[in-house]
Amino acid sequence: MLEEVLVDCAACGEPMALDVDTTGGEEQSYFEDCPVCCRPMEIFVRCEPGRVLSISVSAE
Repeated sequence: MLEEVLVDCAACGEPMALDVDTTGGEEQSYFEDCPVCCRPMEIFVRCEPGRVLSISVSAE
C-alpha cells in the first residue's frame, strides 16, 4: 500500500512528494535524489501497513 508523504529536501529545502510503500517493513531506509537539485538524500521511514508513523530526510 503506497502513501504519499510531503518532505523538504535536506540540501536545497524544496518540497517534494515521496510515495512510501507501507508494506515494505516497519523500518525502511533508502536513498533518493532530489528532483530539483539532484543531490542524494537518505530517507528513513517508520511505518505500519497503511500508515507512515515518522519520516526523516538527511543529506548524504
